[in-house]
Amino acid sequence: MTAKEQFLTNQQRYQPLMLPQRFSDEEMVRDWTMSRRDCQVVNKYRKQYRLGFAIQLCAMRLYGRFLSQLHDLSPRVISYLSSQLDLPPTLTVDVPEREATLLEHRNNILKYLGFQRFDDKVEADLDRWIEEHARQGLLPDELFHRAERYLLLNRIMLPGPSTIERQIIRICNQVHTQLFEQVFDQMSPELRGAIDDLLQTTDGNQRTYFNQLKEYPPAAKISSLKRYLERYDNLVATGINEFEEKVIDTAFLHYLYRLTKRYSAKDMKRFKDHKRYALMVCFLLESRKILLDNLVKMHDQYMTELCRQTRNSHDKKHKEFRKRQKKAIDAVLDTTHVLLEWPDEQPLYKNDLWQRIDEKHLLASIEDLHIFKLLEERGYCDLLLTRYPSLRKYFSDFIRLPFEVAKGSGPLIKAIQFVRQLDDGDLKKLPENTSTAFIPRELRRSLKDQTGNINRNVWEMGLALAMKDALRSGDLYLPQSKQHVSFWDLTLNEPNWDETKHTVYTELQQPLPHEVRSAISSQFHEAVSAAQKLFGLDNFAEIHNGRLKLKRDDKLDVPDKVNQLLMEVDQMTHYSRHFVPIQHHQSRPKNFYKSLMAAIISQATNLGVVSMSNSVNGVTVDMLRHILQYYIREETLINASAEIVNQHHELPLSAVYGSGTLSSSDAQRFKIRADSLLASYYPRYYGYYEKAIGIYTHVSDQYSVFSTKIISCSPREALYVLDGLLENNTILKI
Repeated sequence: MTAKEQFLTNQQRYQPLMLPQRFSDEEMVRDWTMSRRDCQVVNKYRKQYRLGFAIQLCAMRLYGRFLSQLHDLSPRVISYLSSQLDLPPTLTVDVPEREATLLEHRNNILKYLGFQRFDDKVEADLDRWIEEHARQGLLPDELFHRAERYLLLNRIMLPGPSTIERQIIRICNQVHTQLFEQVFDQMSPELRGAIDDLLQTTDGNQRTYFNQLKEYPPAAKISSLKRYLERYDNLVATGINEFEEKVIDTAFLHYLYRLTKRYSAKDMKRFKDHKRYALMVCFLLESRKILLDNLVKMHDQYMTELCRQTRNSHDKKHKEFRKRQKKAIDAVLDTTHVLLEWPDEQPLYKNDLWQRIDEKHLLASIEDLHIFKLLEERGYCDLLLTRYPSLRKYFSDFIRLPFEVAKGSGPLIKAIQFVRQLDDGDLKKLPENTSTAFIPRELRRSLKDQTGNINRNVWEMGLALAMKDALRSGDLYLPQSKQHVSFWDLTLNEPNWDETKHTVYTELQQPLPHEVRSAISSQFHEAVSAAQKLFGLDNFAEIHNGRLKLKRDDKLDVPDKVNQLLMEVDQMTHYSRHFVPIQHHQSRPKNFYKSLMAAIISQATNLGVVSMSNSVNGVTVDMLRHILQYYIREETLINASAEIVNQHHELPLSAVYGSGTLSSSDAQRFKIRADSLLASYYPRYYGYYEKAIGIYTHVSDQYSVFSTKIISCSPREALYVLDGLLENNTILKI
């Protein structure tokens, strides 16, 4: 096992039990309360060893391990256990000096609790369990914690952390090697050749197609839409659609994609064939999903912008002719009055009429009225149709994406097939029975010509708008995408639920449905009993001379520098431990901690890596870029932020402001110059010509920010309210 393969920290490896020194009374009662039977068993031993025996009994039941240093236990726990055993208060714990007596005590604890030691049979069972879960895509770090829970649930005494670590690394290496070989064997020679081409630069292009697939799309324009549709066609041309995706678990596929995305084409060429091709297959499969999602977003943004520009043009023209229409009505009314007042016995000739009314003014007024009437009835539609040639530049390729529809949306998929047939020349015109139910109301007046035939331009423009709305609602979807799949693919069907429901209750440590009432009743009585024992144990407040006195700690000095504040907070919360590479190994580059702090400050203050490297001795631009590429990622920032929020929640002062069960959320908008699909117009603050993005934050009632997300200003913010609450990974019970 090399140092790079090791994923446990030295503290996890050599000090597996970190006994908390700060915990609530409820947590102490939950973890260190002994039953009546426990007390009876403990009281069988000598009085001087009872406290130590009770501590080890509770520790084995709680952690699956015996404590090596009993004196590290919090005095509150020692006092609480002493009170349960009717022992006098003490700050020391006596343990047997004879090894035989100590071993006998431990064996008796294991026998009483029903635990067994970690032997060869258990190791073989754990091997099979690790292999099963490793094939599901779990990483070594997550496997370690789950393996400990698995052993604890099966009442097996946990071995040393390095034992489990070596076991996990050995099996994961075997599973990953087998998986790479399996993927390699299923690949066609054509797919391997296409992958080799992706890692090479083409004539006139300094960047490989592999690097181009990593780009985030720009704003939706005809050129960018055509470019990304071409990328999708090139991706499909590699033959990736023929590859059986079920070979790789979805979670593991996403992990390998994130890992591959961090590598350059030069890095990929250094890997052995089996690993290189397997990583590239995972990258292409995931890139296909992301490309389809981005194409849907770009189509949505382009059609929204198309309608916005058309609406603005229509409003300007409507406003202009509305003023002219008022004058035209006056002219027509004057003419009408002349006609009504003309004597019945006197014949009316045009020359007589033009003597009293300006002929040119009347004809111009009638023309203005006709134009205004057309603007009212079909002006928006006519302006929209002037943009139809631009739409066709990309829509003919967009319509060929592998769309499918939900039940009840059959006419939409038939319409898509009609457009494909028209483009291929299989149809000369739209059939008479073509569905028009999805056409928006604004386009219906222009849908048919005077002969009753459907106008293809109007019908296809209506189809493009209907597809935008259907992709939003889920009536139209792309099975190969990630976000725009069928709604029912996101739900747990009955067969899957029947398979998993029994293990779910065990993993979540929840009672079965028929045991809920008894479990709630038992928890209630335990909570009441614990509360009664805790009354009078609070040493924070006291009554002195008839007045309430509270303890107050001295205030801390305010740090002079930002880096000092960062390091001080890290000493208290250890948030820096979450900045690990995707593989979760514990290897670190030279001057890692200093480079990490500098990289965080460079991004938080918008200094950039060049200015920061010039400001910090011993830190180069390459070091900062390496940290930003491999260690500071979205998931590591989320985990580090959650660590700070969790530690903040446990501070006594936080409870003064709130309980951590409520949150408030809102977005801040910032003007952006960069060309990005995420940027959108926000007329309320930036007019009709400046684009902006939103930073949406969730703040708890303890004033801690537990969620931050960069959003587009176009959709309604209610969606992001739910995202922040559902993705909450802190201990806040919101």
